[in-house]
Amino acid sequence: MRRPRDTRDLKEQNLVARLKAGEKYVEKIETKGDLMVALVYPNTYELAASNLGFNLVWKYLNQLERVRCERFFFDESFERFYSIDSLTPIDQFAIWAFSFHFENDIVNVMKLLLRKSVPLRNIDRSQSHPIILFGGALCYTELPLLNVLADVILHGDIESMLTQLDRVLRPAIRSELLQSFIDLPFATVPLHEKKFQTVSQCHDLDSFVPASVLVPERGEFAHKLLVEIERGCIHRCAYCMMGKLKKPARFLSLQKLPQILQRHDSVGLIASNVTDYPWLDELVDVLEESGISVSVSSLRMDRLDEKFLKFLKKHQNSFTVALESASERLRNILKKDLTDAQVERAFELARKMGFEEVKVYFMFGFEEESEQDLMAIGDMAKHLLELGFKTVKLSINPFIPKRGTEFEKRTMQDEKILRQKMKVISSSLPARVKVDFESLKHSRIQFFINRMDEDLAEELLLKVQKCESPERVINDVARAV
Repeated sequence: MRRPRDTRDLKEQNLVARLKAGEKYVEKIETKGDLMVALVYPNTYELAASNLGFNLVWKYLNQLERVRCERFFFDESFERFYSIDSLTPIDQFAIWAFSFHFENDIVNVMKLLLRKSVPLRNIDRSQSHPIILFGGALCYTELPLLNVLADVILHGDIESMLTQLDRVLRPAIRSELLQSFIDLPFATVPLHEKKFQTVSQCHDLDSFVPASVLVPERGEFAHKLLVEIERGCIHRCAYCMMGKLKKPARFLSLQKLPQILQRHDSVGLIASNVTDYPWLDELVDVLEESGISVSVSSLRMDRLDEKFLKFLKKHQNSFTVALESASERLRNILKKDLTDAQVERAFELARKMGFEEVKVYFMFGFEEESEQDLMAIGDMAKHLLELGFKTVKLSINPFIPKRGTEFEKRTMQDEKILRQKMKVISSSLPARVKVDFESLKHSRIQFFINRMDEDLAEELLLKVQKCESPERVINDVARAV
């Protein structure tokens, strides 16, 4: 570790050191290989710490014979970018592997590369530059922008890549490393015009047991050990990438849980829908016997029952559901497969079990949408208050068509239309309801990044390379398209 050269460096290093000091390790991770890989989450430490996949990749890469993998995150104030694990500057790493889960994070990727004088286009990089590698949720399909930006893209689950990555990830010069990735069926290497043939998939979660190796002090799941009990999704929602790109759903067996639950006194269960777990009743029994604190991610409304909600109420006062639309007609178009009767029963059951706070996710901006469908959001919010919920929170986001989904050929509605629809929704909402509308600008950028072709990606990166504000350039180009 180098001593910081000035006050700004010292401040940056101290911030990273404080965050590391707040981590509690439940499994020892050794970073000792001679090929240095920087694993970068291109957003805040809090989001990085809350992302189980990011931390599992860190664990698995450090199990490879020659790899020394260290974690990084993005902060607007950073110039040097020190690793969380040893405070080593990112410049010393041969591979910069970006864990890419949200389109808008590409702005932070660009900012980091620009600050470290790394060309944005892969064709402009030389032997002295690091290999820019992408993996993560957005790499389960093909994003043309990455074909221009990335040197290597890995598609799919890390667990089933490990044997072949162990052969590839060894010290070598940049050109030799790039060449070695060509033989991997789950890899895209744009400079060699090599595209992936398959998406890597871990079929047996029991063989790897996806549980976090540390417990962070900060983030959405602060002080919690994360355990993934489901990967993929059993449902058919027409707008969702997970249901299309990560099938079939795979589940961690019940037999693996008792040993995991001994590691920490508070656990967060990760799944596309926790209530889809095939052995949910037995899971509740195991959790009850363990006596630990439990929180869950999203719940599926048609699969809630008294036993599960009664258990959940002991651990949290609120619950979250993704309804998408308050109109059953529109939910049928989205293939959400939830009837009004199922929705009503779920909310009534939650109140019966004593829940006083609920958060509901909605989408808007569909071509089939009527004003009545939009007003139904307000009607549902009023009904939730009438049922006795003291706090009703709504997260309302514009529909963004995504590659790999049934709706991928749709387009995002014009901003003027979306703003009119937001006014209709807002006018229908009771004053007591807390509502959060996602930024239309950020949503438009998300859609643009997901849908742009390679020619537009070339144009974009050339413009960003000459400008100090990637977000402004991306927004200007997105609005012009």
